[in-house]
Amino acid sequence: MTSPLPRYDRIASLVLIVVLGLAVILWIDINPNILRARLFGDLPTITVSWLLIASLVVITSAGADLLVRSHPQMQTRTLPTFNLGFMTVEVVPGFWILPSFCVIGSFAFFRLFSATLQGLAFVLALVAAGGLLLTVLVAQHYSLDRHPPTAQRARLILLVITYLLTFSCFSAIYFTRLRTLYAATLVGSTATLLAYEVLRWTSRQAGRRLALIIGLVLAEAIWALNYWPAPFLLGGTLMLVLFYVTTSLVQHHLAGTLQRRLLVEYGLFGSGLLAALIFATFGW
Repeated sequence: MTSPLPRYDRIASLVLIVVLGLAVILWIDINPNILRARLFGDLPTITVSWLLIASLVVITSAGADLLVRSHPQMQTRTLPTFNLGFMTVEVVPGFWILPSFCVIGSFAFFRLFSATLQGLAFVLALVAAGGLLLTVLVAQHYSLDRHPPTAQRARLILLVITYLLTFSCFSAIYFTRLRTLYAATLVGSTATLLAYEVLRWTSRQAGRRLALIIGLVLAEAIWALNYWPAPFLLGGTLMLVLFYVTTSLVQHHLAGTLQRRLLVEYGLFGSGLLAALIFATFGW
């Protein structure tokens, strides 16, 4: 039986809406008189741009949800439901993560270069958000394919994009140099969601608990990294390496393939990259 093709018309419409919405938000964000709000105490300043990004994330998640639930493979599954009183709505929150982070990661990362790249950073953010979102939505469709090789290729693409978005978010958080409490909260929540995206294809139930543990590990790591005088790209790279090593080891654990040899290999890999990054930091 031939698997259905993705609904490219709906995917293109959603991507266009997101790109246009992000363009408006980026235009607002470059305005020096943008509305800023400081809640209380030493909490970070919140701009209207981030409130609009949150709204765009809701739209993106809703669109991705509708696309995934229309796949034939989802018709026979028991999905989580929201009881709204007058109606019950089925949702697939696991498929919200990457589409949402395509918007968040692109906005958070490329706005860091607005002072140096100016208008080019604006264009790169739109291209990255649109290209990544398009790829994610198509790959999510094929990740449910009945043909195992097709599904595996699609999940590999989603895995690569997950690591790219992880790097962009960690770099943006490291750039802000927030107090440890706030930085750890952002890193921990980001790492938990993206780790779940990696692990849910191996074990959905165990992946939730282990993703939370990975988030806590990364949140503790940012405490030490806040005292490390490294450029934000190197800081984001180190956080990505730690995320990659922990999620890979947990994946092998869930698959029952974790062996001493793998522990040694990942240990040497992580240590080697850490040494290289430290050398690059002091040589910067």
